Amino acid sequence: MPELPEVETIRRGLEQLLLGREFAAVEVCYHGSLKRPTPEELQQKLPGRRVTGIERRGKYLLLHLHDDTILVIHLRMTGQLVFSNQAASVHKHLHLIFSFADGSSLAFSDIRKFGTIWWLAKEELPELKGLSSLGPEPLSADFHFPYLDREVEKRTISVKALLLKQQFLAGLGNIYADEILHRACISPQRSARSLARSERLALFAAIRSVLEEAIARRGTTFSDYRDASGAAGSFQERLQVYGRRNQPCSRCGELIERKVVSGRGTHFCPVCQH
Repeated sequence: MPELPEVETIRRGLEQLLLGREFAAVEVCYHGSLKRPTPEELQQKLPGRRVTGIERRGKYLLLHLHDDTILVIHLRMTGQLVFSNQAASVHKHLHLIFSFADGSSLAFSDIRKFGTIWWLAKEELPELKGLSSLGPEPLSADFHFPYLDREVEKRTISVKALLLKQQFLAGLGNIYADEILHRACISPQRSARSLARSERLALFAAIRSVLEEAIARRGTTFSDYRDASGAAGSFQERLQVYGRRNQPCSRCGELIERKVVSGRGTHFCPVCQH
């Protein structure tokens, strides 16, 4: 599933490619992806509107249009948004094609069919509960150590489960939670509340540093993720634990283990992370 670094990479690419472009037509190939409005209404009313801004909130992409309406897109597990200077090529996993007045296009495809799109007025955003209930952005000023310290103190769940909780912190998923905990030398099975102050400080620093490095490397690509131009990321070359079961830890040499923690497959070093 695309996480914060991947979605932010897509946002930055789309910002360079879409600002000022005017929608000319929409083709809805799979109706299940479009949650609001109906395909007919989207096809009738979207043309003529211009893209004025592109925002990311957690794992959501928000395409702001000139009339204060917003296209909200969640890629879920395997969704892709790829821009082309010409008409999009049709294939069996293509769900929507946004065509622009200059002949360019934006294709939304999704092998697993979990990705979702809404088009709504700005004042209707609070109706999307998954979006409106998100916690602070990890790389924003809203996420600071006193916030983390206060929230961790209240939680008895595992620190891995806490990192995945979108109401605590927006945008983290399985890959980066594992990488963050390895960098901070914290076992994913620990109760969040059990962390000492020094460990909480290490966790705070690791959240920022791992995400910043992943964004700089344009995200992690194993199979499905591609940026707005269709290119893969490269952070998979820097992964320390995720997907590295039975390989040596780069820090101590112990073999990386994989266990299910809070219902999620979790990779960690049994020696370094305590």
